[in-house]
Amino acid sequence: MIKDIFEIIELRPATKHYYGDSLKMPDILLKDGLLVKAETLEIPLGHSRYGGPIADLPKDFQYPEDLRFAAQLDLKQIAPHDKSGLLPKTGHLFFFADIIEDRGLVAYADVDNSDLVRVVKDHDDNFFEGVLIKEAFVSIEKLSDRYRDPEDEYEEEDANEDGVLWDFFAGSETSKVFGIFTHCQAQEQQILDVVNSDKVVLLQIGENGFNDEGVFSVLIDKKDLKARNFDNCSFHWGQS
Repeated sequence: MIKDIFEIIELRPATKHYYGDSLKMPDILLKDGLLVKAETLEIPLGHSRYGGPIADLPKDFQYPEDLRFAAQLDLKQIAPHDKSGLLPKTGHLFFFADIIEDRGLVAYADVDNSDLVRVVKDHDDNFFEGVLIKEAFVSIEKLSDRYRDPEDEYEEEDANEDGVLWDFFAGSETSKVFGIFTHCQAQEQQILDVVNSDKVVLLQIGENGFNDEGVFSVLIDKKDLKARNFDNCSFHWGQS
C-alpha cells in the first residue's frame, strides 16, 4: 500500500525580493515595490535564504565559479521542525546549482552564523533574485492531492480506476524540506518511483512567493543524509 500522508517542513518567504546593487532592473519589475536593491534591506548574517547575490559562507569555502548560489539553510531555524531527526541540528546547508544542466553542489558546515563570511556576486541570470526564508513549520502533504477530477468527457476516458487523473502541477505551490518529489515534466510513475525509494527531498522551492514559475528541487539518499554525505545529491528544475 502506497503511503498517502507525508510530514514536511514547510517554508514561507519574506515579502520583498532583492537583487544586486550594481544591476539595472526594468521599471516594470519594480513597479509594485516588492523587488528592491539588496542594500535597502537588512539581511542578517547566516539567515536562511533562496537565491540572490548574497551568500554567507564558511571562511575556507571556495565559491564554485561554474554554479550560482541557490540557497542556504540555517539549521538552527529549520531542524527544530524535523520530526524524523534526519537533518543536522546545527550549522548550515549551502546549495549551488546550474538549472539548465540540472547539476549542482550541496555543502554542509557546522559553523555558527558569526563565523560566516559574506560573499556578494551580482548577476542577472538564474537565481539573480534573493528572498529570505521568513518562516519554517511542520506541515503535511498528501499523495492523494496529486490527483484531480476530469474536466470533460475526453479526460474521463483517461482517468484511472478511481476516476481521477494525475495532476502534473500539483505540489508546485509548496516550498519545503522532505515530502513528495515535484516535477511538472515528470510522469506519474516517475514521481511514484521516487516516493517509494530511499530518496529524500532535501529542499524544494516552489511557487508560493519564492519562484514566479518553476520548482527547484534537490534530492538525496536517506543513507547519505544520515552520514552527512552531500556529494551525491541530484538537482531538478521543473517548469512548463
